[in-house]
Amino acid sequence: MTLLELIYNKPELILQEATAALMRVQLPHYSKFRREEIYKKYSNLLLALTKCVETQKCDDMISYMDLISDERFAAGFEEEEIQIALNIFEEALWKNIKKHIDAKSQFAAKKMVTTIIDKAKEVLLEEYVTLSKS
Repeated sequence: MTLLELIYNKPELILQEATAALMRVQLPHYSKFRREEIYKKYSNLLLALTKCVETQKCDDMISYMDLISDERFAAGFEEEEIQIALNIFEEALWKNIKKHIDAKSQFAAKKMVTTIIDKAKEVLLEEYVTLSKS
């Protein structure tokens, strides 16, 4: 199985794992969301990541994180909360890559996921700096 096959055929495994982990952490703002809302937020994030994997570009993640950063900043989220949520999402991806992707393809899949998530974190931090100055 490839990374795209995992995302296309088993997205619920990634989303359920990330959702359950984020709910366990009990971050101040995320703990106010219901399980279904968190699942939907992670589903939107997975969609942006999928488009990046398909195109081999981070454009969709950059656009998505610009939107999320603005929304979360306006709602009073600390950037650390979003960073932790992204880390949880990445961990769920890595665990599922380990379980479901062919051993010879795991390194490339993890590298791709890490590159995209790192770009998301970078955009988040840049946007928070910009928003906090305004």
